[in-house]
Amino acid sequence: MGRADCLVIIPAYNEEQNIGRVLKEIRSLNIDLDILVVNDGSRDRTEAVVRETGEKVITLPYNLGYGGALQTGFKYAAALGYNCIIQFDADGQHDPENIPDILERLRTGAYDIVIGSRFLGNASFNMGLLKKVAISVFRFLIKLSTGVRISDPTSGLQGLTNRVFTFYAGFGNYPEDFPDADTLIYMILSNYRVTEIPANMRERYSGRSMHTGVKTVFYFVKMLVSILVVLLREKTRVGGAKQCTDR
Repeated sequence: MGRADCLVIIPAYNEEQNIGRVLKEIRSLNIDLDILVVNDGSRDRTEAVVRETGEKVITLPYNLGYGGALQTGFKYAAALGYNCIIQFDADGQHDPENIPDILERLRTGAYDIVIGSRFLGNASFNMGLLKKVAISVFRFLIKLSTGVRISDPTSGLQGLTNRVFTFYAGFGNYPEDFPDADTLIYMILSNYRVTEIPANMRERYSGRSMHTGVKTVFYFVKMLVSILVVLLREKTRVGGAKQCTDR
């Protein structure tokens, strides 16, 4: 059996209770997709469960964080020459039924990044007040800085073209912890084309989200700082380019 043109990348940390069901649901789509689980230094049986399903797994020697695990997948996809990838969570929150819609948008050639949004269409997803406030602020900052409205800047359900994930695979081009609004701002300002589709978001099968309690506050503050850094770098880059042009 040959290699598919699209790879589903699933970062997983201590997801032994969820990952088997997630993989089964994706395979039930009967779409020609390759799957890679990046086991991010889990202390449970995540790796063993994936191997029992027969899917590909890369196990990191220690926990790199969500972004670091994703970038491992990007490097793998770039090395093997996939045309596109889909980021998919291991906890059961993402609905595999959205994968065909993401693939359809990617394959039109009109977009570089396709985001599955929890806030488009008839989607209904409950989240805490802090998360709602954070997302509203990020929406505003993206619109203010790029002119593009993104309804769900923190969605982990994304489809990326080869052009995008090859860039992300480069050293220093992707954050190790929480790549969200800051990364989107940078990519939009760099002329990458971003769109959204309505996505069904579910409660995770078991376990706890990585953004809970104090972690949500820390994430929000860190993201604000990161967005500021991105905007300052962009301003410096544009200013420097203008000076070179004026000479």
